[in-house]
Amino acid sequence: MMESKQTYFVDISSGDILQDPNQNASPSYRIFATPTEVNELKMLFNDNYDDDMSTMRRAQVPFRQYHNSPEDDQYDQSMRDIYSKIYLLGDEEARLHITKIGILEHTANDHLREDIKNLK
Repeated sequence: MMESKQTYFVDISSGDILQDPNQNASPSYRIFATPTEVNELKMLFNDNYDDDMSTMRRAQVPFRQYHNSPEDDQYDQSMRDIYSKIYLLGDEEARLHITKIGILEHTANDHLREDIKNLK
């Protein structure tokens, strides 16, 4: 049986994925996703949280600079993964905003569908 897509609202700053936008004062993006896709996005947010905690630990070492930090690189990649997933599932407004901020331009676009790669 095929899962049907439903509308969800994603807040990047909190990692919330809600069906009712009134539960959140300012959802960032509207997406259309199956429960499986929502779980995948939640896992990406969980990975991002773990990566964020790693950057906090790294920040306690004063002689290690940001540009020499694998922890910060991993955090940046996890943010790009989240934005890629939202781009794939999002409405036109979400895609336009993500394109405008340019967060996906610095990736190899490995996880973007072929038709999305051709939009650029």
